[in-house]
Amino acid sequence: MNLLLSSRNAMRHVSILVLIGLLIVMTAVVIFSPQRVYAGGPIHGARAAGMGTAFIGVADDPSAILHNPGGLAQVRGTRFYGGLSALTIHSEFVDPQGREEETEFRIFTVPHGYVTSDLGFETLIFGIGVYSPFGIGGREWKKTGLTRYLSTKDMVGTVSVNPTVAWQALPWLSVAAGIDYMHAFVENERRLDQSMVLYGDARSRTEADGGGWGYNLGVLINVGNRIRVGLAYRSKINVDFDGDLEIKNIAPGLQPLFSGAEFKSNVGTSSTFPDIIGGGISWMPTEKLLLDFDLEVVRWSSFDRQFLNIKREVPEAGIYDTTVPQDWDDSLQLKFGTEYWVSENFALRGGYAFIGQSVPELTLGPGNPDANQHNFSVGLGYRTGRWTIDAFYNAGFFEDRKVNNDILTGDFDSQTHIIGSSIGYRF
Repeated sequence: MNLLLSSRNAMRHVSILVLIGLLIVMTAVVIFSPQRVYAGGPIHGARAAGMGTAFIGVADDPSAILHNPGGLAQVRGTRFYGGLSALTIHSEFVDPQGREEETEFRIFTVPHGYVTSDLGFETLIFGIGVYSPFGIGGREWKKTGLTRYLSTKDMVGTVSVNPTVAWQALPWLSVAAGIDYMHAFVENERRLDQSMVLYGDARSRTEADGGGWGYNLGVLINVGNRIRVGLAYRSKINVDFDGDLEIKNIAPGLQPLFSGAEFKSNVGTSSTFPDIIGGGISWMPTEKLLLDFDLEVVRWSSFDRQFLNIKREVPEAGIYDTTVPQDWDDSLQLKFGTEYWVSENFALRGGYAFIGQSVPELTLGPGNPDANQHNFSVGLGYRTGRWTIDAFYNAGFFEDRKVNNDILTGDFDSQTHIIGSSIGYRF
């Protein structure tokens, strides 16, 4: 009997190591793939996405690592949960003369994956997650369009690796903490006006990446049998970026300044990604129906200003170290989600999320034409034996945003469409 138990434990530990290895490979693919993966929305699991990402007060599957790690204490045994989301982002711009421009059609994909296990402990749960926490980039404008001197491409991507441990401190209270390493990468392109020297546009491209460390905390409180209250906090992460600036097709009259028709320089900067404070309450009025309401504050005010360090300066051409104002605001987010089990195996889900704008008019541009968002979600769930399969669709509509600043004047209208699925397995 002891030999049989030891064999089972050994197999379980081997399975955990294999799954962790799979997550490491997934991380490497996301970070080092030439395509690079950019998300336009924070999708970290299909079940929560189908509920409008209102999950802080639920947090009862492995994706709790991101939403509220305090909920991991509910996830007993050894489990895997992972999947993929695909999305499109569409924006339109109309200038005061009525001229219109829209972004190019692109489909972006981003994976997510989680492994959790109690490792034989009665009150502890260990987990590790790989996901994209800030999917805020991903727009390409026409290279000959109205916005070409401000942006033709603006991509931002993040990938986090987040080991976490949860503790069932009391029958009604669980707490958790985790360490978060985030890798971020940016890619920006625009055209440079050379009409003053009677020449076509030059092409400017910047690409940089970097990483930083943070932490996350979570609490889940059971209030009676059908009500749970969750609290979650994710810290700020400072990322030091290092990359390259390239300028091509420089006009002959300007080439002496750059020592040729092309120019390249190392660039460096840093950004402090925001901390997130959230709370949620879930209620099960019946055994089949689950409701959740979340309130989150994403403190984008950490994007105050950005200092650009250009190693090879060309002051005569306006290329030198500079400070760029950002003046972003904190974003208030309200989320509501519901789940109804039609049968023992099949569930229907729905949700709504309001995402408050964070970019002020002073610094709003085509690279990120932010506005208040209204996101509507629907989802399906199926479980049989040790398997679970979840799927969702999300439609996000931005309110019309008028802008009149030193950068641009006109009106923006944007929307996103996201589909995705996750598969879970309990060992």
